[in-house]
Amino acid sequence: MSERLRHLALAVLLGLLAATAAVGITHAAARTVDPDPLPIGDRVQQAADAFRDGDHVYVAADAHDRVPPADEARLEQLADASDTALYIAVWEAGESGYYLYSDAADQLQRTVGEDGVYVIWQGPGDGIVSERGGSMDPDPPADFNGDPVRRLTEIATAVGDGRLLTYSGPDYWGGPGGALGAGLIFGGLALPCALLVIGLGRTLSGRGFRLQGGWW
Repeated sequence: MSERLRHLALAVLLGLLAATAAVGITHAAARTVDPDPLPIGDRVQQAADAFRDGDHVYVAADAHDRVPPADEARLEQLADASDTALYIAVWEAGESGYYLYSDAADQLQRTVGEDGVYVIWQGPGDGIVSERGGSMDPDPPADFNGDPVRRLTEIATAVGDGRLLTYSGPDYWGGPGGALGAGLIFGGLALPCALLVIGLGRTLSGRGFRLQGGWW
């Protein structure tokens, strides 16, 4: 093999290795989870148990004055009719195994394990709409001021009318193997494209298309 071919083969190999490493790092980052999650308190656990049993709306005993049983049933119908999985938890504000309600939403998502929209209402102006596995199009409202039944109905209606756009992670390519193969292909194509751009730049500057050194 000539010196020029050896240099070219080395450059291609380095490009493929870089692409493989990039795909591996991306895949590992996509699979990263909280290494030390907070213990799940009774409040979140009870809501998660209700969701895993098939309910879409959970109203804690201390919040039935906010969302009476009849309104809870109507919210359940809206959530059940939604193509995007929707889980609504209603309880009064107060720490119970989490620091922020965003932590409670993360715990619910992790415990229930289903993609969809998770809503927590814990007081006027105090709540969160979070998504797992994608993002809603369009974004649902996140106004928790005023009557909770009205606000939760607006959110449930918006989720039912929208759709969850899933993320394009490694599974988009058919799993880690497919993602790795795609990375190798893209890496192999990136090198000649980069050399072409460099060559054109050298030509425009009057230095000649090929790089010096005899390898290309």
